[in-house]
Amino acid sequence: MFRFPRGGGPVAAYHPDSLRATGWASLQKVPALRRLLGADIDERVLWALDSAGNLISVDLESRAVRAVVSAVTAGSLGPDGSVYVTDAEHRIVRVVRRQPVHFHDSLPAAPRALFGAVNEQVVALTSGPPFRLITVNADQTLHAVAIPAGETMATAWGDLVAVATDTAVLLYETSGRRSQSALSSVRHARRVVFSPSGHRLYVSDDNPEIRVYDRFSRGMLPAIPLPGLPREFRVDPSGRWLLAHPESGDSVWVADLATSTLAATIPGDWAADLPMIAGAATLLVRQGGDLAAYDLRQVPPAEIARLAGGGEDLWLAAAWVPAERLPAAVAAAESATVVQDSALLADSSRTVADSTAVYLQVSRTQNPEWAELLSKQLKGDGYPALILKPQEQEEGYRVLLGPYPSREAAESTGKRLGRAYFLLKLPAKTP
Repeated sequence: MFRFPRGGGPVAAYHPDSLRATGWASLQKVPALRRLLGADIDERVLWALDSAGNLISVDLESRAVRAVVSAVTAGSLGPDGSVYVTDAEHRIVRVVRRQPVHFHDSLPAAPRALFGAVNEQVVALTSGPPFRLITVNADQTLHAVAIPAGETMATAWGDLVAVATDTAVLLYETSGRRSQSALSSVRHARRVVFSPSGHRLYVSDDNPEIRVYDRFSRGMLPAIPLPGLPREFRVDPSGRWLLAHPESGDSVWVADLATSTLAATIPGDWAADLPMIAGAATLLVRQGGDLAAYDLRQVPPAEIARLAGGGEDLWLAAAWVPAERLPAAVAAAESATVVQDSALLADSSRTVADSTAVYLQVSRTQNPEWAELLSKQLKGDGYPALILKPQEQEEGYRVLLGPYPSREAAESTGKRLGRAYFLLKLPAKTP
């Protein structure tokens, strides 16, 4: 993970489980920062907005820092790693492969939220009244629809937007037919958050719990009870943990989504970057001026590291390590993936003893477009990627590499891959 000095300085990489510096640092200093946008691992670049309104890139390989776009008022990282920003004239710029692409049409008003979406599209929510949801790409005319006031969130792929209102949670599809629907069983909805795959909706209302809905069937799943009303909450990128901030007090509720139960209450402040989950099920929280790490695999979670002064800066988790540390990091990531996702253990039980086809599973998602995008990216890098479609809805779309003639050949590829993977044996003709 990466430490961005809030007031400016070199960006540095740290081990999330020990909070020790890795030795990697940018060659130049970043200026004082407003917020972090995220990481494009394919392009090996980190993105942030500085306090002067410049889009800042940090190159992971050259370690260079540079300003890419100026006068930025809003920004977001898209699902394919592209960055979308707007300026004071509401013009949209997409930065793809580090090159800016200007959209043909400007937004009619300043956006209060901006989301990158599939098909090189951006989703914008304008301030009101009237409030509008706008979708557009570089070549298309703007498409706008009026929406009510309320907390709004989009899936990681920007294909569905949810608005929390007093009477329902309204859902807007941003592509295709651009249809609208609603979860009418919800009253006084406060916030809504999607799971990383977009197939679950987590909703807070006037009750001390998080309500859970299936995105496709709209059916309600077991709720997650909490000690009180949550002010805000988020789901970690693995989809295993939900972090909630109570309406009163400086603490963090940690819910285990595998069991729909509260796992811990840990002191900590709440901000856009922290708390977060990183490493091998490690919770990172800001406690005053310090950064503290807790191991969520222990019951109750125990503090395993503390970085004095770390709470003064901004933090970003990204699945990247220098090439010289890649073999050890991939092995650690594989172990962490098995711990985080209990469903992978179920996959391993399907191993066919006499199978001669070995695959690397590198992803599983409910979003077929994301699976297709990742598969194309891997093929472009020279890997034999394919998609295993689900036999049941909960299985999701699995992106595989292979087949390989042996475990050794598969692991050799996995070590060069630079991302977490899982060995899978299947009948040779299964995919």
